[in-house]
Order: sequence, then structure tokens, then C-alpha cells
Amino acid sequence: MTDSNFPQPPDSPHPPPVPGGPLPPAAPPYPPPPAAPQYGPPPGVNPPPPPAPPYGPPPSYGQGSGQAPPYGQGYGPPAGAPPYGQNPYGQPAYGALPGPTDRFGRPLAGWWQRFGAIFIDGLILAVPNLILSAIFIGSADITGASTTGITLGAVVLGIVFSLIDLAYFAYLNGSEKGQTIGQMALGIAVRDLDTGGAIGPERAGIRILVLAPGIIFAWIPVLGAIAELYTLVAALSPLWDSGRQGFHDKVAKTDVIRVR
Repeated sequence: MTDSNFPQPPDSPHPPPVPGGPLPPAAPPYPPPPAAPQYGPPPGVNPPPPPAPPYGPPPSYGQGSGQAPPYGQGYGPPAGAPPYGQNPYGQPAYGALPGPTDRFGRPLAGWWQRFGAIFIDGLILAVPNLILSAIFIGSADITGASTTGITLGAVVLGIVFSLIDLAYFAYLNGSEKGQTIGQMALGIAVRDLDTGGAIGPERAGIRILVLAPGIIFAWIPVLGAIAELYTLVAALSPLWDSGRQGFHDKVAKTDVIRVR
């Protein structure tokens, strides 16, 4: 019995193989799948430019970005806050030195400091004057004038007092520190206007004589009274000067500065 005796499917495209005969033709290959569609502009057309970024800087930390600042960078003051160390109310920051300064940036002494210093110096100088007056004249006051008129002793004491007062201010204001005892107590000093250093005894002597000519004329009744009136005006003169200089400071070319 041969294979031909077996029934064949009615729709078989190829005849059954014959033993020892040629092989049937191979099945045709499957066609390749269709290419996937490509997105974008067709060939030969330039792509559109990328969209422009939004206007304005990106939000910083704390304004809704949700991101922390980079490592090593602080949070910084909020927007509109004054720089660190600056008083937001327009006043000088803590430690700042308000008021006018000399050309070297040192703060000038206030009028009350100057007045307090000269008042202390006057009390210091009054002590020897009173003692000497009580010893040599009896009823004489600190000007050296007795109750019965000007005597030879009053003249001598007046000259002695003048020399003591002049030497006191010339030596101490002309020293390297530029301070009398009263100025030491109030923390102020007399300095050269141009160099900022000491003024020397000569200029210090001229300075005190311009301020208080009564040092020489106090023992003379009429001249002493005129000298005292002038001293009052000269002592007040720093109040209306922008550089806080008195008449005596302008003549001697000095400044009075704060040293503490």
C-alpha cells in the first residue's frame, strides 16, 4: 500500500511527497512589518524654535519654590531688610559715634563736656588761690583784691595767681596727652587741628589766654569784669560753630576731641 492510498485533504496546496522524489518548494518568507510612524516635521522642514523662558527670575527660597538654598549659603535677611548691623529706624547703629568728627574721624567733644572740664579745673585752681589769699591778705577774695582796695600784696598775688593758672593750662594742654585734670575726668583732650597731635606749651598758653584773659587781668577791678564777660561769650562760642570750635580753638588751631 502506498501513500497515495491515503486520503488527502481537499485544500492541500501541494501534492503529498513522493518517496524518493523531489522536495516541495519552500514557503515564501513573511513580509517585514510596516515601519512605525515618525513624529516631528516632515523631512526637509526645520523644527520650530524652543519656547522662550518665562519673564522674571525664578522664585528664591522661601517664596514658594519648595527648595532649600544650596549648601553653605545662608538664608539671608528678608527682602527689603536693612544690612546687618544697620539700625532700621535711621539712627546710628550700636557702637557708632554720632555727631561731628575731626578730620581724622575722631568724635568732637560736646559743649557740656568742655564746660564740665573747665569747671573742675577752676575748682582745682581756686584752692591754692584761696589759701594764699587767706594767708597774705586776710579778707581778700580769689582775685587778690582786698576789701580796702588794691594793695601791693594784691598785685603780687594777682601776678602769682596768673602765673599758676597759665602754667597749669600751658603745661597740661600742651603735653602729649593734651588733657588737664578736668579734661581727664570728662574724657576729652585738646589736639592739633592739622596733625591731630599735641600742640605744645606755647600754643596751649595762647589758647587759654584767648579763652580767659582774666587770668592776667582778674586782679584789676574794671578790666577783670570786662575780661569775665568776654570769657563767658568765648566759652559759649562752640555752641554755634559747626566744627564745635571756640574763639580760642580757632586762634590756636585746635580741636577738642573725645577720647573715651
